[in-house]
Amino acid sequence: MKYKVSWNSPRQGIQSTEVDALGPMQAQEQVESMYAGVDGFRINHVTPVFDKKEYSEPSQSRSSQSSDDGGIDFDSVSEFVATVGIMGGILVALFGLFTLPAGIIAMVIGGGIGWLGWKLGCWMQDKGW
Repeated sequence: MKYKVSWNSPRQGIQSTEVDALGPMQAQEQVESMYAGVDGFRINHVTPVFDKKEYSEPSQSRSSQSSDDGGIDFDSVSEFVATVGIMGGILVALFGLFTLPAGIIAMVIGGGIGWLGWKLGCWMQDKGW
């Protein structure tokens, strides 16, 4: 990692040097060894240098089918079936959660519906739907 070590001396004023080191103490030791012969040499502070990375928008592979409505976009029927099954299971399980203690049965049924929806979606995807 890069570190910027700021230092000063009476003759050269405030200076800074960038070094590669494992940590701030190692960076400080590197600069001290580099400028040990300078009269009145003193370290001010050590700060890490973070590289700025340029982030770009990912390219749309399906530009003709893109929609900006913010909705869910399903690539296949199997994804839709699995999502509907899982969401239905979640709704039944939530109903069971709010009607405890009798709702335990609804929670189990909701878990089963969600599991079956997921398995049906996986089966449909294997069949190429």
